[in-house]
Amino acid sequence: MKKLLLLNILLLMMVSLSSCSGDDNPSEQAVIFDIVCLERVTDAGSVFTLSKPSADEIITLQAPQRIDTRLVPEGDRLLIMYVPDGGVAYRSGPVTVKGYGLIVNGTLAETDGESVDGWDRDPVYLLSAWRAGKYLNLHARLPYDENPRAFTLAMPRIQADRSYPDIYLVHALAADVTTFSRAYYASFDISRLIDDPDVKGFTLHLNNSNLDLDEIRFDK
Repeated sequence: MKKLLLLNILLLMMVSLSSCSGDDNPSEQAVIFDIVCLERVTDAGSVFTLSKPSADEIITLQAPQRIDTRLVPEGDRLLIMYVPDGGVAYRSGPVTVKGYGLIVNGTLAETDGESVDGWDRDPVYLLSAWRAGKYLNLHARLPYDENPRAFTLAMPRIQADRSYPDIYLVHALAADVTTFSRAYYASFDISRLIDDPDVKGFTLHLNNSNLDLDEIRFDK
């Protein structure tokens, strides 16, 4: 587990949504928040892809606004606030981006053996978790800390049921802190599960300080 922590320490960061364009009658606009992939940025604007919750269809959005690739490199995931042309959500086509925020990007790591040591060291106040295409997205409150921490998904190599493997949300602070909490978004690439024809779903285990919900089962 020590190697996993060293390789997957992430500095959690969420920035305020930055305005990309002016608001024209915002009360009449259907503003949507989604976690998307930034595919490319050109002089013509930005192209994003996303999937609906619990769905695999890839939706492509095109916006005239340009995302700052110094903050969000092409290929990374981010949170955007946007208005679809025609007001219809989850349909490929043009949109107007009103703002965007940085999120935690991660991948599913595999560990040796049957367990993930230390995965539940520090609790996570889970607000929501959903699969969208080949990604598992999370919205959670975590203690604020300027120091890097371990925050990732891990899967033991040895599984009792390979059709529904167990995966674990690892959260370990560098040291105990007494501080306020912040809301964070994270998106983890779980394509190794989604692309495996023998996998029918998976169970997420977490040390959840919100409600009595430490296991969540997802179906493909």
